[in-house]
Amino acid sequence: MNVTAPVRIVEGQAASEHTLRALSAYFSELNNRIDGGFDPELTEVTAPEDVTPPHGDFFLMTDLVTGSVIACGAVRKLDDDRVELRRIWVTPEHRGQGHARTLVRALENKVRAFGATTAVVSLNEEMTEGIAMFRKRGYEPVDSFHDATTASVFLARQL
Repeated sequence: MNVTAPVRIVEGQAASEHTLRALSAYFSELNNRIDGGFDPELTEVTAPEDVTPPHGDFFLMTDLVTGSVIACGAVRKLDDDRVELRRIWVTPEHRGQGHARTLVRALENKVRAFGATTAVVSLNEEMTEGIAMFRKRGYEPVDSFHDATTASVFLARQL
């Protein structure tokens, strides 16, 4: 039987050292997965204040047993109705255990807490697992909602 260790989701982590390390690992993985590589300088920069209340929030998911960061994700208000889910990533060794779904549910709850009605997300086409997860959660294709991005897939869900 495969037992998943208990986790904790901690909010308000935009400028933490753990976040910087998680984002570095995430960007490194994107660089390896995306055809032609990934350069964070060529995409929209998310400043810590963009994902800090009242404009957004940054979540870290940690393993309660080891204390290690196993996932991260952020929300950023685009306007009164739409909040963008950003930088959602689960460490490779913790994938397939439902952590991404748990994290996305927590992020969607934050979207609701901001009073917004729509969650939006942008992904690169190579992120097939993420696209499949969001589609399974009811996210549908929409037009691009920002220009400064390397993403090619844009999805939204009414909450």
